[in-house]
Amino acid sequence: MNGLGRFVIVLACVVSAPAWAARAELLDGPQLAEVLKKGQPCCIIDAREEGRRKQQPIPFAVTYKEGVKPKPGGFAVVVGNNDRQALEVAQVIVKSSGQDVFAVKGGYAILKQVRSGGEASSAGPEILMPQNFTIPSNTCEQGQALHEYK
Repeated sequence: MNGLGRFVIVLACVVSAPAWAARAELLDGPQLAEVLKKGQPCCIIDAREEGRRKQQPIPFAVTYKEGVKPKPGGFAVVVGNNDRQALEVAQVIVKSSGQDVFAVKGGYAILKQVRSGGEASSAGPEILMPQNFTIPSNTCEQGQALHEYK
């Protein structure tokens, strides 16, 4: 194989590396807290049904719709109706984005607990804002909006 052929193969491996290197995992409270401490840009994706989103809003969260993905260099945290659904959504996002996506084991209650420092808190949902929030890459493009703030 000549030098150009090897270069093309190496280039293809490097370009495709993020897609197969990314992971979707179900994290409990302590594991999620450790991931959030890294200070990497984070996008919270709310995959719960509309009624739950209205009853327990997560400020700055993006409502899950097909095609939502975190910006390169960041990761996403998915809150679902249950652990299985959250992990399934995380796996779909990983396949399309090549970025790490973490499903929250225990859903909204665990996310709220982690954001309040690990203690049960009666504080409002405003404590759930991530330290480094990024807007998913395909929510600021022209065309039909993937998310509407109301």
